[in-house]
Amino acid sequence: MTIVAPIEDIEAWSQKLSPWRQDCLRRLAVSEDLADADIDDLLAMIKHTSGFKLDNHSPTPVPFEQAHFGSTKPQPIVLKSITKVENVNRLVPNASLEFCPKALTIIYGRNGSGKSGFVRIMRTACRTRIENPTKLQVLRDVYGGSDGPQTAEIIIDQGNGDTPITWTSGNTALPQLSQVSVFDTPSAQLYVDGGNQIRYLPFGLALPHRLNTICLVLKEKLEVERETLVGDKVSLTTVTFSQQRDTEAQLFDKALSKGTTDSEIDEIAKFKGEDQARLDEVSSFLSAGAAAAADLAALVTWLEAITNECEVAVAALSDTSLADLTILKNQAVASRQAAELAAGELFTDEPLPGIGSDSWRALWAAARLFN
Repeated sequence: MTIVAPIEDIEAWSQKLSPWRQDCLRRLAVSEDLADADIDDLLAMIKHTSGFKLDNHSPTPVPFEQAHFGSTKPQPIVLKSITKVENVNRLVPNASLEFCPKALTIIYGRNGSGKSGFVRIMRTACRTRIENPTKLQVLRDVYGGSDGPQTAEIIIDQGNGDTPITWTSGNTALPQLSQVSVFDTPSAQLYVDGGNQIRYLPFGLALPHRLNTICLVLKEKLEVERETLVGDKVSLTTVTFSQQRDTEAQLFDKALSKGTTDSEIDEIAKFKGEDQARLDEVSSFLSAGAAAAADLAALVTWLEAITNECEVAVAALSDTSLADLTILKNQAVASRQAAELAAGELFTDEPLPGIGSDSWRALWAAARLFN
């Protein structure tokens, strides 16, 4: 079984990247932070790769190798002491606190003895994760004290002896103490109460993440340059036509090349009288669009009503409907004839003549109505 070191995986992965990314990875491996000159070199490589003509020669990308890794690992920081404290909480002037450089240091004391005051200094002097930035504020003595600046001196050892670093309240983490992390109760609450994941990556495994951060920085700089050069102008490369026609403008676009002169562009870009006439015509079409749409909607409604009436008429005059009407008519005629025959035979034996005739029926109906 072959065990591959993480740095070997990173080297194999880097070989699949573009040359400028490989060079960026190399720079990150040999330096803790990239300088402005490094960013400018990377931007030049990107532009050169994309075909831009540069005023200055673009640097040649140097790919990342294992030899670059760890060549400039940061020197371990040893925290020695905090001294010359002024105007911090209720700490006495010129208060100090010493740490054991090669063992665990335990600080204990009663409430109000100054433990939290030293921790507040370390929060702003070093790195810490905290949800509420106001908790990083270092307060003064509420019962009195001087109005002077809140200061202290932090003694560290980077391998070449004690080095004093001046701390002032309100400043961000000091660069020399970026390797020191402060983890106290507010930091713990960020993980326990907020559900944040503890994010720690060894130096080698952090390289891809740092590369991604630099890529975002480069992207932002390129967007600023594009905004400065292009502004709110419409890019001709974004204009597309669903139907290609042999118009004068499209024929000129097809023939456009690096040999096209400014005078030719000015000539084709002239706004002529027929262009204005066509623009007026299109404007009139667009202005009449709303009225035409309303008329068309009314016509569609009228046609739908006519269609419904025609469907009713067709259904009423169909062969089946007419056959049913014929049958009903024949039944009515036959019933009428049978009634007349029955009525005539009913009154044949009556002693008075005329009973059952039409005249008699009329008199009979009038008598019924009179009653």
